[in-house]
Amino acid sequence: NQRSSVWTGAAVLYSRGDQFRQRCAWALAQLLTVVPDNIEAFTMTESYVSYYDIFVRHAFGNYREILRQVSYSPLMAEHLSYLNS
Repeated sequence: NQRSSVWTGAAVLYSRGDQFRQRCAWALAQLLTVVPDNIEAFTMTESYVSYYDIFVRHAFGNYREILRQVSYSPLMAEHLSYLNS
């Protein structure tokens, strides 16, 4: 599962100096989720990494900006699409 490997890898990679930021990003990622079954890019790791980076960049920022970035991300666009449903 690409999603879990990205989350685990990012937590290990980024956890050296900013563990609190990673915990906040993980919590935000649990609130604004995408379902892998709804996404055709299931095996594309880059999509999940860029989606998770939104939470890492804005972990201490404005929630409105997080929602804006998430709503414009290709992963969320595909998740919310009515195509193939």
